[in-house]
Amino acid sequence: MKRFFTLLALLLPLATFAYNGEMLTLKMHDSKIYPGTEREVKIYIPRQYDASTPAALILGTDSQEKVLAECIDSLVTEGAMPVAIAVVVRPGRIHNAKGEVVRYNRSNEYDRMDGRFARFIEEEVLPQVEKMRCSDGRAITISKEPSMRAITGSSSGGICAFNTAWQRPDMFARVYAMCGTFVPFRGGDQYPALVRKSEPRALRIFLQDNDKDTWNPLFGSWFEYNTLMLSALQFAGYDVRHQWDKGGHSGNNGRLIMTKVMRWLWHDWQSGVKVGTSENKSLNDIIIPNEGWHCIAESIAEGGMLHPYNEEQVILRSGKRNSAISTSGYRSKIKGRVALSDPYKALYPGGAHTAVRCEGSNWVWQYINTADGNLAHGQEFYYLYTDAGQIIFDAQGYLYVATSVGIQICDQNGRVRAILSLPGGSVESIAFAGNNLFAISGGKLYVRKLLRSGTHQGTPKSEGQG
Repeated sequence: MKRFFTLLALLLPLATFAYNGEMLTLKMHDSKIYPGTEREVKIYIPRQYDASTPAALILGTDSQEKVLAECIDSLVTEGAMPVAIAVVVRPGRIHNAKGEVVRYNRSNEYDRMDGRFARFIEEEVLPQVEKMRCSDGRAITISKEPSMRAITGSSSGGICAFNTAWQRPDMFARVYAMCGTFVPFRGGDQYPALVRKSEPRALRIFLQDNDKDTWNPLFGSWFEYNTLMLSALQFAGYDVRHQWDKGGHSGNNGRLIMTKVMRWLWHDWQSGVKVGTSENKSLNDIIIPNEGWHCIAESIAEGGMLHPYNEEQVILRSGKRNSAISTSGYRSKIKGRVALSDPYKALYPGGAHTAVRCEGSNWVWQYINTADGNLAHGQEFYYLYTDAGQIIFDAQGYLYVATSVGIQICDQNGRVRAILSLPGGSVESIAFAGNNLFAISGGKLYVRKLLRSGTHQGTPKSEGQG
């Protein structure tokens, strides 16, 4: 009998780690996006995957392959989610010639608030995964539809999951963030404000945290920041749910409900994730419902700059060549000589002020225009979340600024109230033609009709001191 229980004890761990499919390992070296790093990537392929149809994707961070494999086995069998492949990406490390770790790259990869990790997944990880084969020869093909992709992680991996989908909603639509570090590591504490001010994306999000969650009190309370994130997401119209558990900084509670969360995240996988409606009045006073960006030209040369021209067209300056572009994308020659505006200086409607970008700064200066034509009383006035690019005013005296996080829109008193998101992410140039706003983003030219106009007719009504 004693030998029986000893044998049973040895077999139980094996049963706990058994899955129906196959687990593959990819070793990655020589990343161009994270130079010098080495890492493992675990890929789980369920037995239901037959390679005739691209699989859905659950991308995980750190070491989630076991819980994701069990979750996929359960939900795919149940019919609660499509056949999915799990890809779990370990954080990178750099070793010296002795094999010693000389750089841990986890926080630099996971906690950053830019699109670098998304590019790493898109350009390096998934292409290598799709070159692999199952042991029986099945090719690996992953759907590129964002509604067929989920991403999850815990702690720094939690904010990484949210940030990746936020930066690239064209890649991921479903997010599960456990104990996310929305704290002052690398700017993650700004997310509640950015979520409230930005146009909502087509994302469904589940947040999990523990009520005593604080890894290091120097950076504040993880739990407090997660509650702020929940409030911001609800305000911004997202399909979001949460679960707050008892405990400290640990992903155990989050992993225990993985299957329940994924069942909710995928419950409409055949119809997709919809964009919600924000309660941001300033944003809703600017945008037209269901009127998004339209791409009207591609392959815009680097350095291309937009300038105002008339009610129907803007000027695109590319190199030494100028052309007029309409809202349909039609290009025509410009007759006669046209003085181009300074893209980094903007005259307030009515002429009382002039805004001037401060290069390399997240401030835009405001000057008072004197009767003799000079600029006086300059101050850092318009505060932005990132470095400022090209600037323009609308007829209500709101300043529009091209930035790396979209078009930040400041009120008359210099505060960002709304952020317009572009498909290409960073915005290089903007210009109004009537109530049509043109923007260059990701090498493409977009146009969008707004409730605001760039045509200045008199001085706008003052908002007072606010």
